[in-house]
Amino acid sequence: MPADAPRRIGGETMDESEFVAAEPSNGEVPAAQPVQRLPFSQLAIWGFVISCVSLFVFGFIGVLGAALSGRGFRAAAQGRARGKGLAIAGMIIGAAGFVFWAVVFIASHFR
Repeated sequence: MPADAPRRIGGETMDESEFVAAEPSNGEVPAAQPVQRLPFSQLAIWGFVISCVSLFVFGFIGVLGAALSGRGFRAAAQGRARGKGLAIAGMIIGAAGFVFWAVVFIASHFR
């Protein structure tokens, strides 16, 4: 097997980057253990959901979704959680939803 080929462990394929060396015991070769993945940022998830809802229901809550997504993005950027892409999507959708509903509101009230 080539050195850069993924290993199969328990029916699951894992890359070398997902292994960490364990402490050697009694002079034995250390066993490789899977790395624990970070949890998804709850703020990024909620921000994305609220941003998507703002497209169809209340456009002004798009700002809230974008703000929550921004906080989730910060957590992901600092390495405390995953979900950086989800947070970016939440910020874009929230801002776009708010702008759309603001334009519709202004256009309908100031004719």
